[in-house]
Amino acid sequence: MPSPNLSPSLAPPLAPPLAPPLAPPPDFRYVGLEAGNRTTVGVRAALVGAAASVTQGIAHGFGLRGAAFAALGAGLAAIAFGRMGPRITRAWLSRPAPMAIVPWGVLVDPEDRTRIIRWAGVKRVEVSMLHGRDQATPMTLWSFVTVDTGRERLTGRTAGAVSLESLLVHLDAYAEEASHAVALDLDGEQRSGGPVEPDVEPLLQAARAYVDTAPASQRLELTPGDYRHASSHIASPATVALLRHVLRDRTPRAVDPRPFAAVLAAELSAYDLADDLLALVQSPHPVLAAVARAAARKLGVATSRAGALDEVAPFLNARDVEALTAWVGAK
Repeated sequence: MPSPNLSPSLAPPLAPPLAPPLAPPPDFRYVGLEAGNRTTVGVRAALVGAAASVTQGIAHGFGLRGAAFAALGAGLAAIAFGRMGPRITRAWLSRPAPMAIVPWGVLVDPEDRTRIIRWAGVKRVEVSMLHGRDQATPMTLWSFVTVDTGRERLTGRTAGAVSLESLLVHLDAYAEEASHAVALDLDGEQRSGGPVEPDVEPLLQAARAYVDTAPASQRLELTPGDYRHASSHIASPATVALLRHVLRDRTPRAVDPRPFAAVLAAELSAYDLADDLLALVQSPHPVLAAVARAAARKLGVATSRAGALDEVAPFLNARDVEALTAWVGAK
């Protein structure tokens, strides 16, 4: 017998939509920008063109008046070539500043590293390019990147093209992922103090304590230990499979267990997980990226592949940097 139609108030609730997976990690490592904006370059091009026109006009006997008209035309052409018209007002309102765009945010004046802007503090990133030709071959002359924090607009430039497509698409997702707390277990049930408290020291302590427990021996299928330890600190194929599942999980979690899994991978000498760790070294979450780099280093991966901790250090608590440096150097 067919079931009667249920009224909307009695119908079973719909399952909540699945959360979208985490965004792909940033595909850039370091984009250095010198201070400068599009307006400055355009005006400079106009002045160079004007000066050249005056020189040529006088040299060819056009007279000063003819040369001046030629210079004016060259200047207007340079401005039009730069396509500055709709951007002039906004460009003048931005402040030229040397910057570096890295996976965890923006370094203002990167030489001194005195100021950082995390993704949560960035409202918008804009990229524009100035195109030209080299012997009839189209090319990008300059790229201009503007970082809008809502309170100020900072603009830098670099010669040639820049690739920041993933940032333009996933800025909000990077800010959200970077805000996740660090888990002190594999299930995300316990969290570190964060965000101003150190994360790495409690993370290392929790991971080292966990591998000596009977639950860890059973869940990770570690081989039996001696009278001093409940299990040996050597990963089994089951250990690798479980930790790989956690490291590759792209489900957004407010309390992220991937740093904990990365520490376990290194502590249990799970060399088969080196590539899984390398896939996380540019995570927008600075603690995860730093822990993945340190864990990969402990498994024998070269710094040239894993990346240096110094790259992430400006976005970490100073005690976290010290703890990770000591961990990498420990036997």
